[in-house]
Amino acid sequence: MQDLKENIKDFSTQKPDRQKVVSIIIVSFNSLKFLKKCIDSIIKFPPRLTEDQYEIIIIDNNSSDGSAELIEKNYFKYSFVKLIKNNANMGFSYANNQAIKSTNSRYFLFINSDTEVYENSISGLIEFFEESAVKGINIGVAGPKIINSDGSIQLSCRRFPSFINAAFYTILAGIKPDNKFSRRYKLADADRSQPFEVDWVSGSAMMVSGNAIGKAGMFDEKYFMYVEDVDLCYRMWQKKLMVYYYPFVKVLHHIGGSGENNLVLPQVRMQKSVMYFYIKTYKKSWKIILIPLVYPVLGFRILITYLKNINKKK
Repeated sequence: MQDLKENIKDFSTQKPDRQKVVSIIIVSFNSLKFLKKCIDSIIKFPPRLTEDQYEIIIIDNNSSDGSAELIEKNYFKYSFVKLIKNNANMGFSYANNQAIKSTNSRYFLFINSDTEVYENSISGLIEFFEESAVKGINIGVAGPKIINSDGSIQLSCRRFPSFINAAFYTILAGIKPDNKFSRRYKLADADRSQPFEVDWVSGSAMMVSGNAIGKAGMFDEKYFMYVEDVDLCYRMWQKKLMVYYYPFVKVLHHIGGSGENNLVLPQVRMQKSVMYFYIKTYKKSWKIILIPLVYPVLGFRILITYLKNINKKK
């Protein structure tokens, strides 16, 4: 895998003949039934553009459920659908970077394979970027309102995890989910009726400008899965590129529709990613001395998940 500097170089130098307005990027791994709904929703509610101005790029991470075959059989009739097939599960960050490097777009919409867009979901985000630029607001990333399967609003925009908040959130999340540390971290009490600046938005549905990726870099491929969205938004802020929550458009997200059935492996990957984020972020700060205290907290979260997984199987 290439490092971040090489990725930035690759992105900035590769220029296909004609720039797209938006590339809609979907990473797929064993999520066949959700993937079809996702693609069908985009075809039903496409961006308000000509077909040569946008594309859907699906990166299949060696699914064994026929996901790639579904695309080849049903969607190659559309000129705007592209498929990248990997021979192994390369991870979420790596796959997204493959798609970025394969094209040249003004905007990239990253959505999970277990999401569905609505009318104006895509065009609404593009218009938000365009209108903000006219006003002199330099946005790097924007996330829509994300709706859960039951119709509730997902708390998809959050604060960067401080050591204290993250520790208590991790410990209490499985015991008392609605604790004050979790609410603070998840911005649970924020007014979500209007757009506002946030630390980061969920990578399950986020739009990123191509110029911003050129400045801040692509996804860090050391994150196999999870926290890559936090890291990307953190680097956006470092480059003075703003991150916004934009509730005037929405995306449906069936949480858990992609990935592993076993709860433990994703949790292990999550905590490894959290640890990498802390080390990467604070390695030049005095806070690095607190890192050893984080290990037992993250281990506790994995233990709780393990016990829940056993109980689920009974």
